[in-house]
Amino acid sequence: VSGNKRESLKDIHSILMTETTAKKYFGDEDPINKVVRMNLNNGTDFVVTGILKDVPHNSHFTFDVLIPFESSRNPDTNWTWSGFYTYVRLKPGSEPTHFESNVKQLYQKHNPNSTNEYFVQAMTDIHLKSRLKWELSVNGDFLNVIIMMAIGGFIILIATINYVNLVTARSVKRAKEVGVRKVTGASRLLLVRQFLTESMLMALVSLAFSVILTSLSLPYTKSLLHYDFAPLMSESGQSQLLLPGLTLMMGILAGLYPALYMSSFQPMHVLKSRFLMRPGGFHLRQGLVVFQFVISTGLMIGSLIIISQLNFIKQKRLGFDKENILLLPNVRGGIGNGNDPGNMIEELKAIPAVTRIARADGILGYNNSTNGISARVTNTHVVLNFIRADYEFLPTLNIKLKEGRNFSEDFASDAGALILNETAIKQLGLKPPYLGQQLAWDDEPGKAHNVNLIGVVEDFHFGSFRESIRPFGFILEVGNGSTFFLKLESDDIDHTLAMVNQIWTKHYPERPFEYSFQDQEFSKLHQSEVRFKKLFTLFTLLALLIACLGMFGLVTYLAEAKTKEIGIRKVLGASVDGIVMLLSKDFMKMVIIALAISSPLAYLLMEHWLQGFAYRIAIDWKVFAVTALVSIVIALITVTFQSVKAAKANPVISLRSE
Repeated sequence: VSGNKRESLKDIHSILMTETTAKKYFGDEDPINKVVRMNLNNGTDFVVTGILKDVPHNSHFTFDVLIPFESSRNPDTNWTWSGFYTYVRLKPGSEPTHFESNVKQLYQKHNPNSTNEYFVQAMTDIHLKSRLKWELSVNGDFLNVIIMMAIGGFIILIATINYVNLVTARSVKRAKEVGVRKVTGASRLLLVRQFLTESMLMALVSLAFSVILTSLSLPYTKSLLHYDFAPLMSESGQSQLLLPGLTLMMGILAGLYPALYMSSFQPMHVLKSRFLMRPGGFHLRQGLVVFQFVISTGLMIGSLIIISQLNFIKQKRLGFDKENILLLPNVRGGIGNGNDPGNMIEELKAIPAVTRIARADGILGYNNSTNGISARVTNTHVVLNFIRADYEFLPTLNIKLKEGRNFSEDFASDAGALILNETAIKQLGLKPPYLGQQLAWDDEPGKAHNVNLIGVVEDFHFGSFRESIRPFGFILEVGNGSTFFLKLESDDIDHTLAMVNQIWTKHYPERPFEYSFQDQEFSKLHQSEVRFKKLFTLFTLLALLIACLGMFGLVTYLAEAKTKEIGIRKVLGASVDGIVMLLSKDFMKMVIIALAISSPLAYLLMEHWLQGFAYRIAIDWKVFAVTALVSIVIALITVTFQSVKAAKANPVISLRSE
């Protein structure tokens, strides 16, 4: 927005800000050449040299400021340091695989003894297809996108089927119009054009209403899905141009069969009211309604299974306490005042609601370090996820020890000690007794130092349920963790937060008070699945509603076709219940047929979806029973409404009209 793009980061103490960030700190003033102080190396001054547009909402990472890479490190030749993300723009025509091979060769040249490997991935693949550790944000799932696109297509399809059914069901109202127009010289082509024009106009009017409804619903979708679709509406110019064309195409496809059907009426049959006696068209409409219910009942089964899986994730014991754990990040030394975060612990302990305080350099479910470790006896090497923690970490999060002991101030040797989970023990191939065994901790290629195993904890989930539990360990590091873990026991969280805020501001007046909760951080791992569940459920309800409209259209058609039969039956003494049963039994058969088709298909598709989870539910027969019951009840309500109306009609009027 302002500043020189080529020159703005030449000085290592220059800084670029987004427009929103510049507005936050400088208001309406021109921020260029203003000085800001950042918490780097106990306080570093940076000069604002440029203002950037805000990061787009669809970026896989976001930022408020950019500073030169060199400002946070000294120039060196350490080829093993990989604590950053590397982006490469390839020349046109370059092969990514060839570039990847060159990177590997270059790394091996400088690190011949290293077992590390490097890979490339397209930036556009990161959000939906990457399953790498330490991505900058929680990724989506490509399969979920495909499923939602398919559901959207199915909803359009069953809506199109509905239009066919409803128009042909009401064709009796226009039969004489067709007959009269044909008698007066209208050709079949002219009638087809008329009905197609009506269908396209209906589609365009629907498009106008849908745009209005979509605009009005955006605030609600943002609160429901925690995602703002408004920018997509304004940025998708190409899609907006395609929309009218696609709508007209849908109007043509939806109106083609009704146009051909109604334009085929023979004037003599129409005027004698015999055109409704043809069974072929009715059987076709029955098949279309069955197809609609195959989709809607299949979606209902899928929705129930997704809800069950997410409830399983929510309720499954993780192996540690995530409730009421307050996280305070960024607790390293203060800017310029030499403040030791340890001085704050005693004051926090004095808060009545705080029962325990721990300190670590990572968060379970969010980020942790990894390192190579091997067993001297078995010579087995594994990648170990680990957290540097203090003496209080395990008891604060209630991580259960299976063998051995926690870190203790009574043992000076714990400075080189390690606590592992059960999976790490298994993958290292250790044999009991485990305690006291020496393990080799990788330092750099070809070098390692010994660590002493003092405890084994039960396996716990520190990652997504899509992944199996991996090797995990804890290293003792007192007074250096960047995050405080406060165990709270209080119903008045707001009051407790106010007290913590007061202590924080006293010790770190130059930093904003930021906090989160351990359960919130862990829930981010399944943020994509939660959003998928909400959308899937919403679309299932929509599909079911549209399918019921289709059934309503067909029962309307049937009631119109059987007007004379219903009148005669009533004259001969048939009850309302008997007539309702007459009209309803065929529809119940259709629902049962749809369930018989959709159940195995939904089972296979959802079984495939569940295979993406290492920890998952088994599909229960109750899901299919509930779906069948709900579908039959909804179908009965839909059919009964129109059936009762037809059954209560005056037979004298219906017979006179016939």
